[in-house]
Amino acid sequence: MRKRIAISIAVVSMLLIGIMATSVFASNATLAKNAALANKANVSNQLQANAVPVTPESNDPVREQLQEQSQNSVTNQVGEPPEIDVAKLEEIVPKTYEETDAKLISRRTRFLLYTHDGKHIMWGYVGNGFFVGQDNLGKRCWGIYGNGVFAGFYDGDFFWGRYRSGHWKAVGLFGLNYSYGKYILFPSPSIVP
Repeated sequence: MRKRIAISIAVVSMLLIGIMATSVFASNATLAKNAALANKANVSNQLQANAVPVTPESNDPVREQLQEQSQNSVTNQVGEPPEIDVAKLEEIVPKTYEETDAKLISRRTRFLLYTHDGKHIMWGYVGNGFFVGQDNLGKRCWGIYGNGVFAGFYDGDFFWGRYRSGHWKAVGLFGLNYSYGKYILFPSPSIVP
């Protein structure tokens, strides 16, 4: 009798292990399929495609000064970005978070910016050539952007960098000599009838 019970328990255990293995295999196959689909349609590109444009207005003095700098600079090699006058950038950035926040347009676009290693994450708003944000350490950041260049103050220290197609690199951001990563723009919610 005990032998039959032991055999029954063994058979039931084998069936349960088989069912669990099949379920794990099916979920791994589903995850692999979803990962392949995600690679084809990059989520950040979809978010950026749906985002409202965040280019500064044409009569914005920040944009004009950034355009003037990029037109006056000379490239050393083909494809190399023009040199930036960091001292002029620091002069045109508003000196306080509150001043910058007041210059943002009423329809703000949310952003998420993070370093390549994920240690530093910043979120906030962009619009009208200005941005304000806060990072995962509780430090505030504010500044200007336009023509692929951004500059500002991070916790009171000046930084500047370049951005393009969801990628950025900067000098002095997050208190680091050099950092780089990605950013995502989120469209403002709209009410649809």
